[in-house]
Amino acid sequence: MQAAQRIARLRALMAEEGIDAYVVRSVTDLIWLTGFSGVFDSEEAHCAFISADACILHTDMRYSTALRERAADEGLWEIDDERVGISGFVVRCLAEAKSEDATVAIDAMTPLKLYRALVDKLPKARLLEREDDILCLRSIKDADELACLRAAMDITARAFTELLDEIRPGLTERELSLELEIALRRNGADELSFPNIVASGPNSANPHAVPSERILSFGDFVVFDFGACKDGYRADTTRTIFLGSPDDEQRRVYEAVRGANEAVRQALHAGVTGKAMHELAEEHLADAGYANRMGHALGHGLGLDVHELPTLGPSNDSALPEDSVVTVEPGIYLPGRYGVRIEDFGCIGEDSFVDFCGLSNDLLIVE
Repeated sequence: MQAAQRIARLRALMAEEGIDAYVVRSVTDLIWLTGFSGVFDSEEAHCAFISADACILHTDMRYSTALRERAADEGLWEIDDERVGISGFVVRCLAEAKSEDATVAIDAMTPLKLYRALVDKLPKARLLEREDDILCLRSIKDADELACLRAAMDITARAFTELLDEIRPGLTERELSLELEIALRRNGADELSFPNIVASGPNSANPHAVPSERILSFGDFVVFDFGACKDGYRADTTRTIFLGSPDDEQRRVYEAVRGANEAVRQALHAGVTGKAMHELAEEHLADAGYANRMGHALGHGLGLDVHELPTLGPSNDSALPEDSVVTVEPGIYLPGRYGVRIEDFGCIGEDSFVDFCGLSNDLLIVE
């Protein structure tokens, strides 16, 4: 039922925009449109052709048996594994529909080689470059997606709670990252949402630091940015702990970040803009004496991909939609010294924000 509703939403958009057929290649877009689980991997071996009366998924023999089984259960998709290549598949679909002069939407990320092949083989068609159509549809989560995201976050929270007992000076960032991965998988993660970030001391001032052989020591902030992927949906959270006894400035930095995080979560609801939320966090950090110390957007959408729409950043002056899922991750970074980031994620409601994280925002101190 959810897949049928998703396809109906895409077809409604196509009708509005005068699109006769949509060619879809993004793996996560295909997962969303089909609702199939346990079939797709990261390889871009598939292409969907969607029109007002057809849903055809082209693949190859490595996937066709599993996809036909899923399609038989669902009753929406025709599976095609003829060895004609993507351009040949699209040309055949249009020919069978007697629509060689159709307006065909292609994603803006379509490889140039494929685009040229389509232009050459479809001289009468109008190829319409589109960007983020399906991502925009995906930004509004249905009940199944929200349940999957909650489940992924539950795994993430349990894993981090277990890891807290293992954190101590003398371990390296890489060792802690490995322990965190084991804890995530032991608690039910299918895979990591993204490679763990474990950054200590001066490395914590690098927002996307890669775990290194640096040894943790007393006096360090340690930033953990991580998440579990479950049934295709990805959690994303960040917590910063301290080894030893923080000084007054370190406590001020942490409290400034926590205050910005809480101020945004209290202000978030459908209708506010991503830009306004970003600016609210920046203002809170500036009032605490740390203007221009964040340097990145406040947050992003989350779902089948770890970065989706909508964004909470200075370039997004559109109203945030109800039932979208976003992160809230303010940070302060003092190069050469340390950094602090606190990240929660949850669902934007009509007049509130529902936090899925469940982990405390209090400063965790390991002594």
